[in-house]
Order: sequence, then C-alpha cells, then structure tokens
Amino acid sequence: MNSRLRIVQAVSSLGEGGMEWVPLMLAPGLREKDQEVSVWADPDSFLGRKTAERGFSPKPFRFSGYFHPSSIWKVRQALRKDPPDLIHLHHSRDLSTVVPALALEGWKGPLVLSKHVASSILKKDFLHRWLYRRVDLLLACSDFIRRNVIETCPIDPGKVRTAFAPVDTRRFRADPDARKRKRKAWGWEGREVIGMVARITPGKGHELFLEVAARLLAERPGACFRIAGHYSPDEEWFHDRLMALRRRLGLEKSVVYEGRVEEVQEFLSGLDVVVHMARAESFGMSVAEALACGRPVIVRRGGGIAEILEGKGNKACAGIVLDTDDPGEWARVLARVLKSKPLAARFRRESRPTASRFSLGSWVDLHLRWYRQLLEAKRQPAG
Repeated sequence: MNSRLRIVQAVSSLGEGGMEWVPLMLAPGLREKDQEVSVWADPDSFLGRKTAERGFSPKPFRFSGYFHPSSIWKVRQALRKDPPDLIHLHHSRDLSTVVPALALEGWKGPLVLSKHVASSILKKDFLHRWLYRRVDLLLACSDFIRRNVIETCPIDPGKVRTAFAPVDTRRFRADPDARKRKRKAWGWEGREVIGMVARITPGKGHELFLEVAARLLAERPGACFRIAGHYSPDEEWFHDRLMALRRRLGLEKSVVYEGRVEEVQEFLSGLDVVVHMARAESFGMSVAEALACGRPVIVRRGGGIAEILEGKGNKACAGIVLDTDDPGEWARVLARVLKSKPLAARFRRESRPTASRFSLGSWVDLHLRWYRQLLEAKRQPAG
C-alpha cells in the first residue's frame, strides 16, 4: 500500500507540553512522507499557532465541554467537507466530542488515540466503555503509560502499544559553537553549569533542584544553575513560590530562571549536566533531547523517564538514575559526575546512541506503518 493517506491529527488542548509537541512533530513528518495531513486544533492555542507557522491551516477544534452538541456538530461538518482516511487524537478528553460525531455521521475509518499522561482514576463505567470501544489503536508514550492505560481504561490490551515520544536528532545534536555562544552570553565561561528543562508546574521537581543547588554550592561554590520552562497563567503562584524559595536559600546569583526558551538545543548545549527530578514523568522529552545534544543526564526514577536511559535492560550507560528525594544524595552524585572527567566523557559518548532509539524519522515511519495496517484491517471482510 503506497497510496497517499488523508490523516487528521487532532487535539483541543490549550497547553504547551508533550501532548501538543507530539502532533506538532508528527504532522510535518507525515507530510514529508507525502501524506495529506490536516490538523484540528484551537487556532489560538500553542499548537494552532505553531502548526500555522509550519505551513498548515489548523481547522478549528475547541473543547466546549463533554458531549457538547455544537462541538459534535462541528466535527460532523468537518467529516462531511473533507473526509479523512484516519483520525488520530492526542487527548482522551476529545473522545467525548469525536466518538459521538463519528457515530452520528456513520464514519467507519480507524480512530487512533495517543496517551501522554497517566490516569489516576478508573474509567471502566458504561460511558467510557462505549467511548474506548471505538478506539482501534491506543499509543502510549512509554511503557509506564502503557501499563497505566491497561489498568485504568476499558480497552483490549492487544490494542495498546508503546510509541515513545520522539526527538529530532537533526535539530538536537552536539554543537560546540552553540555551546561557546551560550557560555559567553551567560558570562559563565569556565564554570560548571547544571540545568533543567521542564514546565513550571508542581510535580516536576523544581523545589528539589533548588535544594540540591544549595547543597552543591557548599562544596563547589563556583557552580551555576539554570532553569528553562514556562508556566501557565493559572500556575503563576507556583512560579512565585519557587522564586521565594530561591531567595530564602540565597540562590539569586547562582540560579537563573530563563522562562520559555525558543532554541532549546542551544540552551542544552551550554550545560555540563542536565537533571530531571519529576517523580512521575510520563516520558521526559527534554531528557532525550539532552542526550541527543551529548549531555550527561541525571534523572529521577519515576513514571517512564528511566526507560530513556535503561531501555530494555537494567543499566544506564548515558547517565544516572536516582530514586531519592534526598538533596544531599543528589548533590553528591552531581559532584561525582562533575569531578570525574572519564565518567562525564563516557556519558557523552553513550548519549547520542541512546537518543537515536527515539529518532523522529523512524518514529514517523512506525506511525505510518500502523496507520496502513489499520486501514488494511478495515478493508478485510468480516468473519
């Protein structure tokens, strides 16, 4: 099957995390494979703006509430005007809009759902069983999320597969010139710089990062720290709380908060070590990006993030996995990596091969293969 497919990538979310970045990478990747791709998104959202910048014209897809009549009607209109071969959703909440529209319109094509966030509640009531029955393939961004889906969602485990979030290894790579530019811009040439890239929201481990910085500075007073990440308007309180903690710990000069960083690969290139301290990260895209940039990483075991370093085995070769909230232990491990040039060199050597497991090109190919398999199965006569 080499025919061109008409594929919809849809998410009504207004956020700016992995849930939105995945379709933002998948849509152009599929278009490079000569597929016809439409993006359903809120035009005013992060995803809507970014897809427009990439040459798409996002079709309005807004969340107005669960089983909202006008939203269902708009999806039906979109199906009539430009019927796709396959629809790929990236937010389980959108099932309540799309599934009723498909039923009312009589659209029988494959429906794919990606899960980027773990569920903390069971979804096995009659309504959820009806919604998930319509899903032909559910893609989890890590094995951790796959296990969570099977435990909490009413779907045949045979329909659930792991599709690790991707990293564009063409964009994210070791760049000595970018490193020099960043270090000069920061005014931190010759100093040790530890950084973290994560959305400013509870649960990512920013408080621990600040406490670790205070401990490490007691031993290595020349160390510097940088945090990159944005916060949503309704979580400004958390940003303010972090800045207050920074003041209480006396870290105003040593820890810099950069906010949203557009050129993440340059930011990562300027760091000596990248840390990620979330307790239950679904995957940890910024960690895979750091590895692609040749950076040693230290991560917290929790959720799916350790899977990046450990793969199918049980040993991390491109970094270290910790399972503790003790800032003293984190500081000791960081100091060991910073002191040992052979250890840091080994991590840098292994980082790029580790990141290549999540390369964007092979990830897009895998999705396209799954899409074709689903369409072929739909064409097979029943029985």
